[in-house]
Amino acid sequence: MKLSTSVNVKKEPFHLNHYKSDRQQHWEVHHAHQSMEFLYVYEGRGTVEVHKQQSPVQPGTLLVFQPFQQHRIRMQGTFIRTVLMFDPYLLDNGLHAFGSLRKLFGTLWKGPLAMQAIPGQHELAPLFEKLNRKLKDVHPGKHQEEFTLCLLFLLKHLEPYEKEWIAPHSEHKFKPRYSHTVEQMIEWIELHFKEKFDLHQMSDDLHLSTYYLSHTFRQSTGSSITEFITNRRLKEACLLLETTSKTSGYIAQEVGFLNGSYFCRVFKTMLGLTPKSYRSQLLSGQQ
Repeated sequence: MKLSTSVNVKKEPFHLNHYKSDRQQHWEVHHAHQSMEFLYVYEGRGTVEVHKQQSPVQPGTLLVFQPFQQHRIRMQGTFIRTVLMFDPYLLDNGLHAFGSLRKLFGTLWKGPLAMQAIPGQHELAPLFEKLNRKLKDVHPGKHQEEFTLCLLFLLKHLEPYEKEWIAPHSEHKFKPRYSHTVEQMIEWIELHFKEKFDLHQMSDDLHLSTYYLSHTFRQSTGSSITEFITNRRLKEACLLLETTSKTSGYIAQEVGFLNGSYFCRVFKTMLGLTPKSYRSQLLSGQQ
């Protein structure tokens, strides 16, 4: 198993690979990735394995994979699919006005799931086709809006399956995608990422050694704690650049960077443009 880096959620928080085709006799992948993934199958038959549980895959199947969740897909013959990958934090921030859909998304994102392969979803094909057309027609500054609208429709479509997603705790056999320790660490980071990071403080709060925390986190997620915190700060900064008129210096302090110049340097290194250029690009796309 490998941690896939084919989609960099820091630079590309939403990604669509529409109608991707592989025509070899046997096709297999076993990996995990930082993003959340919806995979829709047009053609091909095989199996998907998550937490040692196998499910059949056939045309019309929708697969759901959580961040850092190991999954193995084995297919026979031609395999055609659409893959939609995205940063769950950004989608969650856009769902505050949609209480029931946000609750459903929280289950899909963080909960132990009773099923991750839903057959008979042929009506989703036009939704992905429409998104693919929209992304070609609109300015890149509006791509996130189009992705969010598509995902809203997708979640609405999945609402009737909500009870089937959640297996009773006494019956489900799935392990959480993170160990309990890493879940605690991520919750701690969500509470403290805007503050100066102190590994010893995390160690004291969670009653675990600094070595154990660092080693366990990297082993489970594929990144260091500081890399994860930096990514979380950048995601928050992007949200503030998109939704407020606050200056880069103010945003830098608000999300936990040492100063404005350091924030701008990290932002450009990770995303390929300055915060000012990022905001200007978004504004030009809205005109």
